Amino acid sequence: MMIKTKETVKECAEDILCGVNTTAGVEQATDLERKHLPIISAPKSIKKGECFEVTVEVGKLLQHPNEPGHFIQFIELYAGDTYLARMDLTAKTTFPIMKTCVQLDHAYGKLRAFERCNLHGTWENYVGIEVIE
Repeated sequence: MMIKTKETVKECAEDILCGVNTTAGVEQATDLERKHLPIISAPKSIKKGECFEVTVEVGKLLQHPNEPGHFIQFIELYAGDTYLARMDLTAKTTFPIMKTCVQLDHAYGKLRAFERCNLHGTWENYVGIEVIE
């Protein structure tokens, strides 16, 4: 996935399918952003090496359509740049909520979630997480 950088922001500004979309913050988010932002629920701190539950939900802020012509294709979860999990979805029969248990052995900085809408591209959100001994 290509992250929007200063160089690509200008090129991608008018193309929602270019790069990875983010928001300036939930409070300022447009309806389009609220429908697509993957919301991560996880503890703020976890013990090193212990399993903890993470939930990523798309459409939590504002329901996203789930029909053959408009749906969420996948959700991915990362700790920093380290891949943790992926869930592929189909229209109508699956809903964009991913729950998984993961363990972290060191500090990664942030839990990052990506989701891909078949019409509106890839979106990212993140939350901080602390790994304690």
